[in-house]
Amino acid sequence: MSALKSANKELKGMMKTVKIEDVDNLQDEMIDLMDISNEIQESLGRSYNVPDYIDEEELLGELDALEADMGTEIDANGMPSYLQPDKVHDVEDGLNLPSAPIGHASIPAGRSNIQAEDELGLPAVPRASIRD
Repeated sequence: MSALKSANKELKGMMKTVKIEDVDNLQDEMIDLMDISNEIQESLGRSYNVPDYIDEEELLGELDALEADMGTEIDANGMPSYLQPDKVHDVEDGLNLPSAPIGHASIPAGRSNIQAEDELGLPAVPRASIRD
């Protein structure tokens, strides 16, 4: 009998700390989560069957034809062309350009080259004068 009394006392103490509003809110959240879960399950469970008017044999034939076309584009390594790196074409091969000039350009008459050049042919850097 004392065990029942102590259990009753503990149960009453627990019931004082539990608010019915909290239980209702928890139940509402659980219902919302179950609704979301059901929507997800319905979305994932959709059937995407091929309609009756489409012939699956015809589709498989088209797939085989595409695979055959792609098979002709496979290189020696067995890699399809769309997975191969882009080939770099030498642009200069297709152009008809004159050769680059060799040596220094001649100075036209009436002009003088007043800038000195360094050993690389670049304009020399002016030297700062040091004053005492």
